[in-house]
Amino acid sequence: MTATPAVRVDRIPPLEDSIVEAVKAVWWPIDRVGEAVELLASGLSPLGARVETLRPPPALDLSSDAELSDWLDWAAARHGLEMESVETGVRDVGDVLFHAAPALVRVSLNGERGVLVVVKVKAGRPVLLAADHRRHRVDPELLATALAWPHLAPLLPEIERLTDLAATKDARRWKVRAALMGERLAPHSIDGVWIVRAPATEPFRRQLARARMPQVLLGVLGVFAGVYALEIGGWGLIGAAALDGRLDFGWMAAWLLLVLTLAPARYAGGALEARFAQTIARLLKTRLLAGALRVDPSQVARQGSGHLLSRVMESQALEALALNGGLAVVVALLELVFAGAVLAGGAAPLMHLALLSIFCGLTALLAFRFHKAVQGWARRRLAMTHDLIEGMIGHRTRLAQEQADRRDAEEDRQLEEYLRSSQSLDGSGVAALAALPSLWVFFAIAGLAPDFMQTPNPSGAAFAISLGGVLLAQRAFAAVSSGVAALSRAGFAWREVADLFHAAQAETPPPRYLTRSEQRAPAGGYALVEAQDLTFAYDADSAPVLRGLDLRIRRGERILLEGESGGGKSTLTALLAGVRTPTGGSLLINGLDRDSLGENWRRLVSSSPQFHENHILSGSLAFNLLMGRSWPATPEDLTDARSLCEDLGLGPLLERMPAGLLQQVGETGWQLSHGERSRIYLARAILQNAELVILDESFAALDPETLDQCMQVARDRAPTLLVVAHP
Repeated sequence: MTATPAVRVDRIPPLEDSIVEAVKAVWWPIDRVGEAVELLASGLSPLGARVETLRPPPALDLSSDAELSDWLDWAAARHGLEMESVETGVRDVGDVLFHAAPALVRVSLNGERGVLVVVKVKAGRPVLLAADHRRHRVDPELLATALAWPHLAPLLPEIERLTDLAATKDARRWKVRAALMGERLAPHSIDGVWIVRAPATEPFRRQLARARMPQVLLGVLGVFAGVYALEIGGWGLIGAAALDGRLDFGWMAAWLLLVLTLAPARYAGGALEARFAQTIARLLKTRLLAGALRVDPSQVARQGSGHLLSRVMESQALEALALNGGLAVVVALLELVFAGAVLAGGAAPLMHLALLSIFCGLTALLAFRFHKAVQGWARRRLAMTHDLIEGMIGHRTRLAQEQADRRDAEEDRQLEEYLRSSQSLDGSGVAALAALPSLWVFFAIAGLAPDFMQTPNPSGAAFAISLGGVLLAQRAFAAVSSGVAALSRAGFAWREVADLFHAAQAETPPPRYLTRSEQRAPAGGYALVEAQDLTFAYDADSAPVLRGLDLRIRRGERILLEGESGGGKSTLTALLAGVRTPTGGSLLINGLDRDSLGENWRRLVSSSPQFHENHILSGSLAFNLLMGRSWPATPEDLTDARSLCEDLGLGPLLERMPAGLLQQVGETGWQLSHGERSRIYLARAILQNAELVILDESFAALDPETLDQCMQVARDRAPTLLVVAHP
């Protein structure tokens, strides 16, 4: 990615007076950014409740975007929100302003730093909150010009000269200027935009309330209730007209009016139902993704890749099946209630209500039986998926070492069990469920015959209403039979992904904000790392891997940690790196615990895990090296990465790569040897610029000469070094 070149401020002409006046009306000085965040949080909080006032600490360097981003992340977390810093091309800044609301946008006004508070977009114009708490609708092109001005201003004289030399006519001059500016501004980017939003980890009820899902669901039920009322009214009208001998223009016009009203009503109900389903699906997906990123690593390691893939498949099924089946069953139950009310006012109320109760009981019984069969079938299917993936991963090992007849016998056994579960599913009442609607119509119409034959002057309207109730109940039973299958699958899927859903719990933000200098400043009387009575167990039922460990690492030390396999070395490094949380004792960095530092803990400690736990991600080599720093990389970052790679003996690799540091690597890119990967892992840990660098079995794939070279680089570049190795 092309880095944004530096622009000399003294060469940038001042903004036009009209732009300055427009921006000044909605501009906040940088020292009032805490108040701006408070107002945004108040607007996003449930019921618009007031939130606590947070102000940047005096030690915060507001001229540093990195420091400002850190504080904004902390302040948003304190308000139960999250902020995401985004970078956009200069040409696309207008689109960002249109889609990013609510957001904070950093902008300088006559050399003074400040922010704009974008609340929402209304009628194609951003609505900004001014420092006097009033709202203003602002021209997006004007704001885009103000943000792009540091990159745009130096180009204006050159573009004017080009248009003059080309003798561009006045009518086309502005189009030519815009085209030239767009081409020249393409490599440039703008940062300092922070999108504010509710996190995926907040309570799910609050997410639903924030998205107004209860109101939407009530709207869906209300619209369908209106539709059923219209259908019943239509049946009453047509029945009275056809069976009571009143078939005239007025009755037909009234019936036709009701029929025409049904179309927009059904459309409105479908639109609300689609909105409800899409919103729930979006919230559920983000929630499960957030939970997947928070699952205990030991739990992931125990389950295996096949089971994890199965859970991913079930998470996709949960979204579609739960929503489709759930809404279908809810609407069907509503239809049954209306059908009962209609039948109670029809020609044979007692007979029909008794039949309706019997068929509802049969439906519930068959649905439960079908549900149990679906559970067993789904378990067997997921077990087969798990075994298939594990077998594919270890295919070469199985071919080389496992007896063929034993392998085939095991696969045949799994297929037989799956076929038996499928047969059980087919015979569990699915046919009876599908036949229930037709049986209901037969018995319900048969129940009308005695009253119709025995009544001297039968009421046509009453019989028509009864017939409408019968058909309404038939539709409900059909929806239940299809919805039960979806809900049964969704119930099983929920069991598989429930822990992912519950794992997405919001972490408590640190009680107070610490600047980067405060985090790194040596605390009086404390070493860099202090551990006392440190204990860790993978779960409550297992024996502790570490028990009563005391450890002190001082700044500048070079420590070699040796021990036998399974002795807890990697577990200790995971605790030090913040990947795992101690189950007992205390662990401090610079005299501060994890609750005080939060995610900033990982800025102070970088780790290169064991080879099987480290990965080259699909992307550029530069990204894999500098992912521990801010991204996109600056020219200084790229220079530092190249220098370190050359020190580690990766210079020939960079020369072979056509794109150098920008070469795509990973599964779909340039393939790297084990030794090259090991050195990239080492460089990645060092380039994070952490106080403590931990290298866990990082030199096992290196020859002795390269090992000595890399060890010397680690000693020279790491402020404090901990190397884990076998004796």
